[in-house]
Amino acid sequence: MRRIRIYYNGDLNTGITVMLDKNASHHLLRVLRKKIGDTFFIFNGKGGEFDAILKADQQKVACVEIGHFHALKTESSLSIHLGQGISRGERMDYAIQKASELGVAEITPLMTEYCQVQLSSERVLHWQAIATSAAEQSGRASVPIVHPASTFVTWISKKSNAKFICCPLRTSSVPRMKSNEFLDSLHTISDCLLTIGPEGGFSQEEIKAAMKANFIPLSLGPRILRTETASVVAMTMLQGRFGDLNPVFTF
Repeated sequence: MRRIRIYYNGDLNTGITVMLDKNASHHLLRVLRKKIGDTFFIFNGKGGEFDAILKADQQKVACVEIGHFHALKTESSLSIHLGQGISRGERMDYAIQKASELGVAEITPLMTEYCQVQLSSERVLHWQAIATSAAEQSGRASVPIVHPASTFVTWISKKSNAKFICCPLRTSSVPRMKSNEFLDSLHTISDCLLTIGPEGGFSQEEIKAAMKANFIPLSLGPRILRTETASVVAMTMLQGRFGDLNPVFTF
């Protein structure tokens, strides 16, 4: 049975009644077809979730009563800020969705040299909605923040505990130390910047500029990955090494 979770952008406390916004109400009432008296879970990104009961449908707006609070431990100890080179249509949507499922904390769309996408003001709202939906589905206690698009120069000036830029092994700019050896030398980190290129990748000038800003080139293996695949693989590597992505066999 599907576990229904709805994000609410506001304060939640046991015993109060809240009105969901237009989009959440539509999803609950028209897509999920919830009826008066049906139960589900509601969260606001502050560490857990609440039991919820649909009390009324007031002109297509859902009125919800908040029940007991349940603490969740679904957030990683590693805070990853993903700088994702903007790609076309579904590829960017996929990258944001999967990064959110994998525990990303923040996402900044990047305008790079090989980025060929015309960015409208509504796209960031669209991407935030995808991140919110992914957080609902994956059982997260918080929702990743999708920031407005940034230039590559502004992105590489950011400060962080560790900074990575994904690029193929063949680039002449990659240092001799292998990526896994460097990751082992870090021992532990609490936050990092992870930089993924668009469909055309990064230019050599961008890679060199990032390295001057103390970014570490990170190879994801001998094959060239699509941009949306690269973000999934890199997130998995970092969460597995420094975060909470540890396989557990259940029988």
